[in-house]
Amino acid sequence: MNAKEQFALALRIIGVLSLMYILRTFIRNPSPKVAMLIVELACAAIGVCFIRGMPSLVKFAYPDSEPSDKAKV
Repeated sequence: MNAKEQFALALRIIGVLSLMYILRTFIRNPSPKVAMLIVELACAAIGVCFIRGMPSLVKFAYPDSEPSDKAKV
């Protein structure tokens, strides 16, 4: 497992933990105020993106390096 895969796995774990946190707070307070509901939905959306692996963030952190042709010559 290389560093890129470890980073993607860490993002997925953070996503699962954030969704668990949102679910727990929603269960404790089932009828939140509108502002709190918006924040919880935004956090849930971010959590889902993290669970998917957040490919854009992984590409930003670990850009694909192209092999140079000079090494082959």
